[in-house]
Amino acid sequence: MTLPTTITTERLTLRQFEVADLEGYVAYYTGDRTGGVGGPKPRYVVVERFMAMVGQWVLRGYGRYAIDVDGTAIGHVGVMHIDETDPIELTWSLWDAAHEGMGYATEAARAVLSAWAGPKLTVHVMPENARSLRVADRLGYKHDEMVAGPHYAPELMTLRLGAAS
Repeated sequence: MTLPTTITTERLTLRQFEVADLEGYVAYYTGDRTGGVGGPKPRYVVVERFMAMVGQWVLRGYGRYAIDVDGTAIGHVGVMHIDETDPIELTWSLWDAAHEGMGYATEAARAVLSAWAGPKLTVHVMPENARSLRVADRLGYKHDEMVAGPHYAPELMTLRLGAAS
């Protein structure tokens, strides 16, 4: 299972992370937007998470991309597979509310799904995160009520492609 190192869509470039992206990620993960993914976190933890995102590419040949708009990373999207005991997940996050409502998350996630040749990906979303639930729905993901949230965040909803609501 691999992904290309860069994916280009009509408006976005999904690319490997660069050191220049770190401060945008730190601003996001130390702020209030990360309540649904275990944040906010202190800077040193955020830097470690950033480095883990970069490192997954080296270890697995796939991972998460920076969502780049006109040369600036505005979020991340891709395949998260940190622990062998966890499901392989499709994740997306926009780092600032100013980029919401433009279809970037859907466009980026759809491009990753089109390039992915591995097993079906699971999505986990906070029940109150209406925007991410709409993205998941546009991608064909539905709540699988028979599956609990992941061990690291049981409050998350598990969504699967075409699962019954």
